[in-house]
Amino acid sequence: MNSSPRISIIIPTIGRPDDLRKMFGTLVTQTVMPHEFVLVNAGPMDLKALCEECLEGSGIVLKYATSRPGTSLQRNIALDMAEGDFYFLFDDDVLLEPDYIERTMECFDLPIDPPVGGVLATFNNPSRKGGWRRKYFKFFRMTHSVEGSEAKLQSSGAVRWLIDPPEVVQIPVCSGGRVAYRAECFDGVRFDEFLPGYTMSEDVEVSFRISKKWSFVQTPHARMFHTHSPVSRNSYGDRVSRLIYSRYYFFKKHSPKDVQHITAFVWSNIGIIALYSAVAAARAEPGPAPVLRGMAEGYDRCLKDLTGRRDW
Repeated sequence: MNSSPRISIIIPTIGRPDDLRKMFGTLVTQTVMPHEFVLVNAGPMDLKALCEECLEGSGIVLKYATSRPGTSLQRNIALDMAEGDFYFLFDDDVLLEPDYIERTMECFDLPIDPPVGGVLATFNNPSRKGGWRRKYFKFFRMTHSVEGSEAKLQSSGAVRWLIDPPEVVQIPVCSGGRVAYRAECFDGVRFDEFLPGYTMSEDVEVSFRISKKWSFVQTPHARMFHTHSPVSRNSYGDRVSRLIYSRYYFFKKHSPKDVQHITAFVWSNIGIIALYSAVAAARAEPGPAPVLRGMAEGYDRCLKDLTGRRDW
């Protein structure tokens, strides 16, 4: 590997200047510094001056653009602007450990065939669904996280993520916001803008395509905190809607249509319907309507797609 490869930091943002400022504080103190910082802002507030202030004296080149909202769209714009040999894709509300970039870059030299194209980091504050929740998600083949070192892309199209692997391990796909790729992974490849605005599972979808030529690993040594900023979040009902459609979209586009995969996909959706129906019934404020509406909109999108009536 080049002794001093160029590293591009890529972040889409919308309306989170305070989170960005905190993230910059952990970026400019890295043991290995990036070459450039590419920010695509979809919010009404101009953030260029803030970026320039936070990067002053760091030697990091700023590339700044604006666009309409859309996670996949913003990342695609940034990919077209980036000039690095490696792309680090972050959310705007993460805090990096000081050696995050250094420990990530070590993984690209691992003797794996095909070569390592993507490296997934590990959260210091992972979401740990315990008790019945973990058993429920596992039983219905829904996306969930587990201890240990066996990540899996399930036949339902959902993913079994790793909470904190004991060592560097190979994984089938990558999530967004904590991943680094070789620039070559995106030769002729871009994020699929299959939903307008905030998209779910676009990171899994693009990494699945990249995995046809490259290997992925997760490292427990490159670590970050995800602060889960409350600013500019979609409503709960909208997230349910997008989750349902994005799972369907991935299955339609990439999964074999044999009995095993179709049965697993249907079973997973039975679990989704039962879970969010129970969530809706339990919500005192603002009541069950937003969740039920989100479920209805999600499956309506699936039906329209199946019948060729997509109108978004």
